[in-house]
Amino acid sequence: MKTLTLNELSMRKVYKNIFGEVISKAKAEKLDDYHLYYYEKDSDVLKEIEFLSEDEIYSINYYISDDENEQQIVNYLKEKSDLFDIEKRESAGNFIIATNKMYSLAVEDKPLISKTVFYQDDPENFICSQILDNETLQPIPERTTKCWYTTDENGEKYAAIEFSYQEDGKLELAIDKTPNPENDLDWEHYEYSTFKNLQNQIDADISYYKTAALLPKTADKEH
Repeated sequence: MKTLTLNELSMRKVYKNIFGEVISKAKAEKLDDYHLYYYEKDSDVLKEIEFLSEDEIYSINYYISDDENEQQIVNYLKEKSDLFDIEKRESAGNFIIATNKMYSLAVEDKPLISKTVFYQDDPENFICSQILDNETLQPIPERTTKCWYTTDENGEKYAAIEFSYQEDGKLELAIDKTPNPENDLDWEHYEYSTFKNLQNQIDADISYYKTAALLPKTADKEH
């Protein structure tokens, strides 16, 4: 029998299909795949998502808070699944930093650790994602990705420019999709040495994207 944390005992459960639509428990259990959301009672604070297939949990996302013991959470999740992700979010000025520890126990005991940055007013679209070295907890520049967003002709937001970096943290490649998002033959490519040409085409200051730094300098000062 699995051990329930005190938190789970007081959670509000919501069943959803794979499209994110709320459904009844009875309907969920008739589906091959569904998701079970745990919210703190009397609030919309999401604590855990269980991803189920044929009523077996195959993956879990857990949102940890400052007052929780991480090792206890790891032990609790290990009883439920071999694959789980523990996420902790913090604010830094106008930004949100999410630190994720992705465990895949069938492969190894140590987690894949990453940091992801979002704007406070757009918590769905990341602007920077870094993989950290498991021993030093320092970012690995060549495993850092950044995205700059704009809207297409239908007003839909999309990652218009994607950036990758070299070992020294300088820009390796910027792929600009704005000429024609649907056709990669029309995309334009820039490097560190030609970054100014890309900047000249954009009204906003995009100097943040020239290096693999986690946050813009203004946010660093506030954080």
